[in-house]
Amino acid sequence: MNIIAIPFHDWRKSKKEGFRTRDCHLINALQKDEKVKNILVINRPTTLLELFYKKTPKRIEGEILKEKYGFRLIKADSKIFVVDFVSKDLVGQVFKKQKWFIEAYNNKNYVEFIKQCLNELRFEDSKLITQNIFAYKLALTIPVKIKLFDAWDNFLKFPAYKKIRINLRKGYEESALGIRYWTTNSKENIIFYRETFNVENISLLKNGVKMDFNETERDIPQDLATIKKPIIGFGGKVSYLLNVDLINYITSENKNLSFVFVGQILNKDTYAAINKLPNVYFLGDKHYNDYPNYVNNFDICIIPYNIGKGQHGGDSIKAYEYLSTGKKVVGTNGNGLEDLADYIYIVDTPKEFSDALKDSVNDRPQINISDYSWSSKASTLIKILNEGYY
Repeated sequence: MNIIAIPFHDWRKSKKEGFRTRDCHLINALQKDEKVKNILVINRPTTLLELFYKKTPKRIEGEILKEKYGFRLIKADSKIFVVDFVSKDLVGQVFKKQKWFIEAYNNKNYVEFIKQCLNELRFEDSKLITQNIFAYKLALTIPVKIKLFDAWDNFLKFPAYKKIRINLRKGYEESALGIRYWTTNSKENIIFYRETFNVENISLLKNGVKMDFNETERDIPQDLATIKKPIIGFGGKVSYLLNVDLINYITSENKNLSFVFVGQILNKDTYAAINKLPNVYFLGDKHYNDYPNYVNNFDICIIPYNIGKGQHGGDSIKAYEYLSTGKKVVGTNGNGLEDLADYIYIVDTPKEFSDALKDSVNDRPQINISDYSWSSKASTLIKILNEGYY
């Protein structure tokens, strides 16, 4: 089986960070599956201006097999080929912002280049997996019979995409009509997609974890070594998902504990609203190869997310990464954590959250982490593509 994959994240940026997102984890797991012959990754369009602004490498590493008018076909790894598009439309990207990506994916020359690549690579028996609502027109255009939309996270709930919500809704509507098989990462999303877009063939595909996540060196990282223990750690992006009021409560109520945040600051307002108490530390983003060593040196792992209107129908990868270490995990009652209630300390109030941090003893049973491996998730995708169900 050959697979055409349309991830959400830019391949060059993903490589720079260590391939840590759901789309990359699944592509890498599919790469290792013996049932998969080759994978053609259709990369997110970009411009030189964006690459410069985000300090991202211009070129994707690998052997260039084909090049024309800003389009490239690169052999990036064993079994993985990447089609890349660096557009000269700097002005359009600046003024159209997020809407520009929807149009760029549907660029007729890009679509034609992709078709040429498929022919030259002899992608017979191809099946398509798209994980990118911005690329819905492209996914519908590519001439393969079997298509699957991995509709992880409900993008209609993301505040960052408020201005293009109409465009994204249209994408979901057309995908529901044109793509037969769907997967998503939460029960909440299944209900939403069925009721809102009449999606019938949709399966729950929860997130997973790398099996070697807990096999890294346990030497404490230098910037963590100077912080007083016990360490209450959060590994993830500082975004609107964080419950600021909850964080400010637990940090002020537990001045004897050190609260460490490891991850990229995506939302400056959220970051600004968190009280910078003496026991609160922000260590910044870390490469995914280094990140496990931070989690392994936390005493308690936390997921202080908003619930209700503040959640987005997701399923936190960090929950599975935390659980793979065997450490105590405390989280709020939402965002898919409720499905892990046997293993995680689920709390409903700030006081309950604070009380759960009084000691690091983990009385919950250990999860069988092999049941949540990315390879098992990839096997599920292959089964759906081959049989239509699992």
